[in-house]
Amino acid sequence: MGPATGPATLPAAVEVSGRSAVTVSPAVDLRLELETAFIPANSPWGVRAWRYHIVADGTRVGTISLRDGHTRVYTHLLGHIGFAVDAAHRGHGYAARAVLLLLPEVAQLRIDTAWITTTPDNAACRRTLERIGCELVEAVEIPPYYETYRRGERVKLRYRLALPGNAGG
Repeated sequence: MGPATGPATLPAAVEVSGRSAVTVSPAVDLRLELETAFIPANSPWGVRAWRYHIVADGTRVGTISLRDGHTRVYTHLLGHIGFAVDAAHRGHGYAARAVLLLLPEVAQLRIDTAWITTTPDNAACRRTLERIGCELVEAVEIPPYYETYRRGERVKLRYRLALPGNAGG
């Protein structure tokens, strides 16, 4: 079992972190279209993973990935969910809405806490994570062997997105 391969539809509201529902009122049609489903052998992350296009009103505006990993690399450095919105399409809340769209797929993997990481200087990502109810847990040092260390990153911020009702990860 794994995430569905078809486009996801946006829920009206999603409960996260045991708080009130995060309500989304889409101004545009936003959906996720599966780009690639990876098995561990061909995954850039070494685990089962899915990469989706974020599509707004028929235009690809970015990508979002879901990784089914539970080692320290995923819980502390890489995260279960990663996203990027193309520069020309930033500022519309697409990343926040895409994460909410992905939550049913996360639930299928029985992940009860999704970890999402970012760098301290990525203010837009931090705002997105706070908007959807993620809790900043800590800053962790990136070890020298990790790929982003070689690109100059030294710290990752770990955000927790608790998903009520899931048992597992």
